[in-house]
Amino acid sequence: MKIHPHFASWEKSYLFQELEETYRNLPPGHRNRVIPLAIGDPDLPTPAGIREAMIRACRDRYFGYPSVEGRKDLREAITRHYRTRFNVAVHPDEILIGPGAKTDLFDLCAVFARPGDIGAVLDPAYPVYSDSLTYRGVRIEWMTGTPQNGYMPYPRIAPADAGRLALIYLCYPNNPTGITATRSYARDMIDFAVRGDALIVHDIAYADFMTGTDSTEAFSIFALDGAEDIAIEVGSFSKPFSMTGDRIGWVVIRNRKARMQWRRYRSNRDSGVSEIVQLGALAALSDPDVTREVRDNMRIYRERADILMEGLSGMSDMVMGLRNSPYAWFKSPIPDSRKAAGIILEKALVQVTPGVGFGPAGEGFLRATLFQPADKLREALNRMRSLSFETA
Repeated sequence: MKIHPHFASWEKSYLFQELEETYRNLPPGHRNRVIPLAIGDPDLPTPAGIREAMIRACRDRYFGYPSVEGRKDLREAITRHYRTRFNVAVHPDEILIGPGAKTDLFDLCAVFARPGDIGAVLDPAYPVYSDSLTYRGVRIEWMTGTPQNGYMPYPRIAPADAGRLALIYLCYPNNPTGITATRSYARDMIDFAVRGDALIVHDIAYADFMTGTDSTEAFSIFALDGAEDIAIEVGSFSKPFSMTGDRIGWVVIRNRKARMQWRRYRSNRDSGVSEIVQLGALAALSDPDVTREVRDNMRIYRERADILMEGLSGMSDMVMGLRNSPYAWFKSPIPDSRKAAGIILEKALVQVTPGVGFGPAGEGFLRATLFQPADKLREALNRMRSLSFETA
């Protein structure tokens, strides 16, 4: 058996697959008592209007192969969403519906970078960015985020590497920190990409996750001048609409040449997204009952965020997030975040995510989700509060 050398260079499985396997491999007596706060999978049900739309689609007729671009009415709904949500005018032809943001984010460097090029990756951030670059033989340059720079770092490309920068990965609101970038920072990054002839990949999976408020600092990168030619924006239905298992997202590419390249890749890579799921996504953006249910869900998440923030603040001297994301990012009680997460799982039967899984700058931090009922969150916090790390 032969293994692709770039695949062989991966040192580990996908972070959240590792966490899931750790959870599954626990003795049943332990597993049944664990409170999982590691994986960002919404626990509130998919809104009824979305489910009913997919049921009707299944019942009404047979659906054959979908188009690679996705349904026009769904793409039109996304343009309306961009107009009302971000005050940005995008054309339906500039949007391609994809099989989940994760898949599109993993595949973009297959088209827009060459082996030996450089990809600048926000650190800490969703590990799919760096995993995809490693697999494609693209060198990673970490943009190291810290509390001191507000988790808004800049690329540092050596003069000898000028011209090799291909992609800059940004994610705001950020997973795992919950930080939302300032517009001045985004403008700086656009200028940097223009000077370096690079593309920005902007992940807005959490732009519409607002825990109990009708306002957020999140914005589309296309709200800023100069982004049209150098930016690709990836969105997702997963978190706000509890559609993680349906695997549907979108990519906005306004640069026509880049869009045609991406379309050509996608037409070879897969056969599009199920129209049944697309009709569910259409309901997510157009059904007023879904809008009301999502707002109700966000109020529940706000209550949970307050519980998690208050509880963790009594245990850690730094807690962030939970405003525009479902995650708390907090200082680990010991520097080794994997060891800390292991102790919390073993002794408190609570699973959190080690910060180093999101990149080198994540070391010394932990991430916890709010996707558990309020009573479970309180129980998890009580268990963690009783831990001692002094001899760890």
